[in-house]
Amino acid sequence: MRRTCVGHVNRTKNRLTRPVPGPYRRYAARMLAASRPHRAVRLLFTGLLALSPTLRAQGGDETVEEDPTQAIDIANYRSWLEDYKKGAVRLVKNDRTDEEAITRIDELMGKVAKWNTLPAAKMLFDAASVDPKPMGSSSSTELIDFYRELQPWKVHGLAAKHLRTMTGEGVLAWLISKLSAPGIRAVKKNQDQLDAAAVLRVLAGHKSLEARAELMRACGAMPTELRVRAVNAMAAEATVELVPTLIDLLRDKEPNVRIAACNAIGTAMQPHVDESLGKEPAPADILALRDKAIKQLSRVAARDKIWQARSAAAYGMAIMKCKPVIPEIIKALDAELRRKKDPWAMDVRLHKLLEGLTGQTVVRGSIKPWKQFWKREGSTFKVAKERKAGEEPEQADRYEKFFDLEIESDRVLFVLDFSGSMTETITLESGETGASVKDTLTKAELVVRELKKMIMGFPDGALLNIVVFSDDVRIWRTESGRPALIRVDDEARDDLLGNFLDALRPAGPTNLHDALNLALDFGGRGTQDRYYAAGFDTLYIISDGAPSAGPVTDKAELRRLVRECNNLRKITINCVTMGQQNDTEFLREMAEENGGRHIHIE
Repeated sequence: MRRTCVGHVNRTKNRLTRPVPGPYRRYAARMLAASRPHRAVRLLFTGLLALSPTLRAQGGDETVEEDPTQAIDIANYRSWLEDYKKGAVRLVKNDRTDEEAITRIDELMGKVAKWNTLPAAKMLFDAASVDPKPMGSSSSTELIDFYRELQPWKVHGLAAKHLRTMTGEGVLAWLISKLSAPGIRAVKKNQDQLDAAAVLRVLAGHKSLEARAELMRACGAMPTELRVRAVNAMAAEATVELVPTLIDLLRDKEPNVRIAACNAIGTAMQPHVDESLGKEPAPADILALRDKAIKQLSRVAARDKIWQARSAAAYGMAIMKCKPVIPEIIKALDAELRRKKDPWAMDVRLHKLLEGLTGQTVVRGSIKPWKQFWKREGSTFKVAKERKAGEEPEQADRYEKFFDLEIESDRVLFVLDFSGSMTETITLESGETGASVKDTLTKAELVVRELKKMIMGFPDGALLNIVVFSDDVRIWRTESGRPALIRVDDEARDDLLGNFLDALRPAGPTNLHDALNLALDFGGRGTQDRYYAAGFDTLYIISDGAPSAGPVTDKAELRRLVRECNNLRKITINCVTMGQQNDTEFLREMAEENGGRHIHIE
């Protein structure tokens, strides 16, 4: 079919490229009217009609020569995009990403981007902000399947990549103008907000000074969620010149902004102050900026009320890989051990960071050994240089584990309850979350809000996945029928923060049994399991009530099955509960029986 269309255009090439008045609009219109109502033919000449204004914009009223392949490019691109918007295109084949389909989309977009005109940029921007929707109403589990197969985060990323290459007149100014659209401050999600998020995604890797200046402005002037995206965008291409601005953002009222700023500061400073690379001492101005950054990150790590911000600040210091961060993380651990509430084992996270930073193995639970170590050896401590592949460490290298960094776990699975009861509203009575005391919101809204902060606080390279359950169970991402541990990067965060979590809809009963059965099966069957190396080691269950659906609803029996199943796996199971404690008490016991921690949000 396509060969017929291309052949037709080639046979008329001399007529199409011969200078004629009004470049080809009347010709294309006649051909469209005369052609048979074949979809491919009509699309081709519809593309010619659409392309004419673009050519007129470039050449005014003068006659210009046109390559008919441009008409084919626009027809193919628009055809694909319309099908994609309706959900008629799938980017998954045999439960794996269809790389051939991704390559084809990349090629389609690349051809449009090469025109380098404002009209071409507008066409490409449609894909950068596309929000495909399934037909009819869908439950959370149905939406998970839909988005997994369409992978909008990949489409957004490809379109943004090509838009960054377009330097034609008016392109950047038009993109930036979308950051001032009136709808971006609306309470209800709308296209203006999707467009603004897409623009920030484009600006994230843009090389122009104008783009960077606009990102800095957006960090302070936009609505909260878009401000977070703006800080993340700056972090994607963080440079040492941006560090003073990022330091100022550490005092922002919004926790996610503080978290994003912590991540970006460490990323920006690391290439300049990383002592493990064996570089000469940095210039005095860089060292002064380093010390200022460490001081402010240390304040967040020790004092911030939000644990995700404290975690991000500690990791932001650690990845600088320089000696001055060690005493500051010791101070942060001291402050953490003094806290009365430690719902997410922040002391364990900091303890493991210090072990990686120093090469020391210390018994957990006390700050005294770390203080003694630094008092004894801090003055003579030297950073171990990073070894090349295959290079043996020197025998005298006492700190050969230096910067073997990890958080409490970098292989995490979340199990989220999105049953109908999660639509109930709660009024917070304590301050363990990012929401203010006395705030009233639904349980589902609280879970999404807290999970977004947690994902923001995860360092690049950490591995995670999410299981959502109500009466049915679905996994955020799978490979070959099994859950896949997804490496945290900008693309994964963008999908979770911009697509997946906001699409969840509470409905149905509580099938906790099947969710835990799937989760524990993913963890492997102990050290003999061939999948064990790919499994997670830490599980977080977030729920508001007792099981009401599935093969097992008895709470005591469910706990027994989990204990038995987890005997060899040794997965740490942490539980977060909300609502009536008599319905969720069994989850506190489940956490204690499986080496985890429990928090009840009141």
